[in-house]
Amino acid sequence: MPICDICGMEVASVHQCSQCGANFCDECGDVKRKLCYDCLGWEEEAEEEWEEEEWEEEWEEEENWGDEDWEEEEPN
Repeated sequence: MPICDICGMEVASVHQCSQCGANFCDECGDVKRKLCYDCLGWEEEAEEEWEEEEWEEEWEEEENWGDEDWEEEEPN
């Protein structure tokens, strides 16, 4: 039985990644796009970085309007 290069399990069949050449099972990649999850992860990571940067900018804007000094209440 063939072995998946991604998960290391014996599987019924493998597909070869068109980007890196790794053999992957149905669970470890996109069979239609012929990409293993490692290569899919690189594409998604680039998108996530952009989204994360945008989120950080929005967070900084929200932090700026809350800079007033707050008085702490003393416990009774």
